[in-house]
Amino acid sequence: MKTARGAMRGLTAMLLAAGAALAVTPAASAHDAIGSINNCNGRCGYGGVTNNHTRVYACDTKSDGYGFRTSYTLRNGASGYVDDANGSDSGCSAVVPGTASNPVTYFLVTWKRTGDWVSAGWFPA
Repeated sequence: MKTARGAMRGLTAMLLAAGAALAVTPAASAHDAIGSINNCNGRCGYGGVTNNHTRVYACDTKSDGYGFRTSYTLRNGASGYVDDANGSDSGCSAVVPGTASNPVTYFLVTWKRTGDWVSAGWFPA
């Protein structure tokens, strides 16, 4: 009887460990993630992650003389950013830093107001 209980405890411990490992490893999914800043009498800009967590974009939507940036972190810890290169003119800017095995895991949208950048906090990708 003790042997069966010991084996069951061992199996339970292995299953819990496997479940914990799966819970900590973020899996890439097909949904898109978006974040925006709305502190400038309207929408200042927005950014996010698309294409299975591989593409990061930034869109400046307010003609206010300030820029808009989306920063990102990859699963391996590398990071970077993309600024909307044409300001509030039509069109956004994007980079593709992620891969299927090293996707974007978090992103931060920032309105680059002079002397006081405004961010909405880090979002999961």
